[in-house]
Amino acid sequence: MFMTIEGFNKTGFPSCLWEFVEPFAKINHASGIAVLAVLIVILSNVVSNVPTVLLLGARMAASAACISPDYVRKSWLILAWVSTVAGNLSLLGSAANMIVCEQASRAPNLGYNLSFWSHLKFGVPSTVIVTAIGLTIIR
Repeated sequence: MFMTIEGFNKTGFPSCLWEFVEPFAKINHASGIAVLAVLIVILSNVVSNVPTVLLLGARMAASAACISPDYVRKSWLILAWVSTVAGNLSLLGSAANMIVCEQASRAPNLGYNLSFWSHLKFGVPSTVIVTAIGLTIIR
């Protein structure tokens, strides 16, 4: 995974994405935190949360340091919180979700099949609510 992330970084795409998003993702404004949260949730569900942290961590911290050194810690807290909670959004958001889904389908006498869509019905609202509560506390 680390070699893949390093190779992906060398394509220049993550830097271009960050350069596009950074002006809207200032950590000292609620709207900037919201933009960061949306970006983290999307990336965490596309490439998973660990690669998201590897791709965004240093960039977010550097951007926060330009505002104030006090914001660096806050940027790491936001990244940690949102990338962790983002795994609940969809079955693809976390390897643990896939494992639980597979095990549930194999369990005798349960007769329960957790589909992508049934998980999404619970995952989207719970992710949004829990992320918002955590960001409010961090802010």
